[in-house]
Amino acid sequence: MFGMFGAFDPRFYPKIAKQSIGRSIGFLTVFVLIVAACVSIKYTSVVFSGFTVAKKWVHDNIAAIAAEYPAVSVEKGVLVEPKQAFIKEYGKQLTVVIEPNPENVRATMDKYQNVALLTQKELIFKQMKDNSGAEEIKTYPTEKATFSIAPGASGFKLIFEQKQFELTAQVISRWIDIVGLFVFPVLLIIWFLVYCFTKPVHVFIFSLVSLIITSILKVKLSYKELWNIGAYALVPATCLAAFMDILGLRILFFPLFYCLAYSVYLYLGINAVSAPESSSKA
Repeated sequence: MFGMFGAFDPRFYPKIAKQSIGRSIGFLTVFVLIVAACVSIKYTSVVFSGFTVAKKWVHDNIAAIAAEYPAVSVEKGVLVEPKQAFIKEYGKQLTVVIEPNPENVRATMDKYQNVALLTQKELIFKQMKDNSGAEEIKTYPTEKATFSIAPGASGFKLIFEQKQFELTAQVISRWIDIVGLFVFPVLLIIWFLVYCFTKPVHVFIFSLVSLIITSILKVKLSYKELWNIGAYALVPATCLAAFMDILGLRILFFPLFYCLAYSVYLYLGINAVSAPESSSKA
């Protein structure tokens, strides 16, 4: 943790320049874990806000949605109920159709751009791709499946073989809460893996900048020293990027500012490390 704060002070760099690369890698690992945790907290709050909106929407709408649908029953892969066609349109985004008459399936497919269609023996999804006019159709035979979907006052009851499930506001909210328990750990792992890959790559790429700086300052430092300096000089730029991300701030050409901040601290670090050598030579 001290190294994280020390990285902002150029006078700190002579203390870490000659340490082992393994120690710098250990520091970088801990640092990216801390940054990943901070960024994950931000995105966890965003996800939880979405969950809150989703639970409210389900609570306000699922009963009304259930009231609009007929009971559906499939026995051994064959649609038994409903006997009559059912159509529910959700604008141009999606149309849900139950069509027990095989003769009307083709006409239904041609009529709607985006449709979920349950036929006598198949479940078909059709989706239009962008504005190109191309369509994607996926067909799933119901085969020997036996299930039923029964709408009720508070939602749906689903029966698959001998298993029953209720799809109500309370059940959905409970599942959302369960999923919520895994949001932060999953995001933390994802961001940690991303940073564990990208940050060492940044140190490696900016080693070229370090070599240019040593050439300008006319000093000789080993690659180990340059790598150690690069690992710690990465801290201010990364903290700036994380801070901007957490606050939701967007700056045009920010990658340029990131590279500039990193390069400045590389210069300050290399200059601070080389200063004692220059003094001793004098």
